[in-house]
Amino acid sequence: MIIKGLRVEKEKLQSLQKFWRLRVMLFETPGYNEILDLYIAYGVVECLVREGVENLRFFPIGNKYCIVVEEPTNVNIKNRIEKGMLNALEDMLSLHKAIGKYISTKEDIKIISDVDFSAGANINNVYWDGIPKTLEKIKENIKKGKLSTKSKNTVPLTLMPAAGKYMPKIYGVKGGNPIKIDDSNYALAWIGFHYYAPYINISDNRATYIHIYAIKPLEELGLIEILALKDLKKKINNYQLGKYKFFVNKKLALLYHLTHTESISALEIVTKKNFSVVSYTLENVDNNQAIRSFGEYDLSKLMDFLWYLKATDFYNTIQFVDNILRGDLEVSLTFIDGILYDDLDAVYSAIRKLKSVRISPLIIQSILEWFGNFY
Repeated sequence: MIIKGLRVEKEKLQSLQKFWRLRVMLFETPGYNEILDLYIAYGVVECLVREGVENLRFFPIGNKYCIVVEEPTNVNIKNRIEKGMLNALEDMLSLHKAIGKYISTKEDIKIISDVDFSAGANINNVYWDGIPKTLEKIKENIKKGKLSTKSKNTVPLTLMPAAGKYMPKIYGVKGGNPIKIDDSNYALAWIGFHYYAPYINISDNRATYIHIYAIKPLEELGLIEILALKDLKKKINNYQLGKYKFFVNKKLALLYHLTHTESISALEIVTKKNFSVVSYTLENVDNNQAIRSFGEYDLSKLMDFLWYLKATDFYNTIQFVDNILRGDLEVSLTFIDGILYDDLDAVYSAIRKLKSVRISPLIIQSILEWFGNFY
């Protein structure tokens, strides 16, 4: 089967009695690593959705993730996943080829683009052409019905930051040697990352920083919540470091991203559920690569804050956040930490330091009302 550990357990099915007229399938991720498993799970969901599956639920269980699918008994779920995988890979690789730069070498022609599975979200330039070629081979093997079950594909830091010697111990995550996984899980992980994992690539002449945000559900999600998460992901997120220094900080970069990409309707849907975000930054300075930051914080709170303000005054919310971010870095950090840790005094202090900036009274009122919900 596509995912190791596929099983239907009697005790779990008992809680799904009302669906017994349907075929109930429980998919469990392999258990490689919390982040890698999350991307694999999102990949499974994307493949199923592309094949018209609507009755599915997605939830965490320990460091793994489960997808429950309820479909008529005559539906072959395995075939649907493979067809969805083929469809997703075709779309991803078509985008890569359409916007990519073609480079002739002695061996062949390399294609490098700003999509996430090429140069967009990979710090190591070996992967810029290598990953797309691997996904191309997997796509052709799906067509032939010859998916390899051998664990031969190296997982890059982008998909699993703990799988590499560049993970410092100070972040509380033990680094290790890169692991290898089979074709199906490799493709599923990249599909999940491509459609559900926001990232921001910032660079200048000597440095590149790639902030990656793995969105973790802390409770069960239905199809509507899952699809709303896709609004978080823009396909290309590249910025010049020289213009916006705040992008170096992963929390401030996320605040900017959410402010400028997330719709009010999607924010409203997502804030009804509990999520956390595991953020990590891949850094390349003067050809030295490393993971410089790794952390987890409450995404739901940040999104709820933005939804509350945007619902009141959409335009001025964007202007207000931009003014905060483009000011003093210490002020910006004080502001976002005040939101994440329910500290109204910190937010007020940051706002007071915005000298010569006119702030809409509606924004101030909305901030006070939002904090009032916690007291």
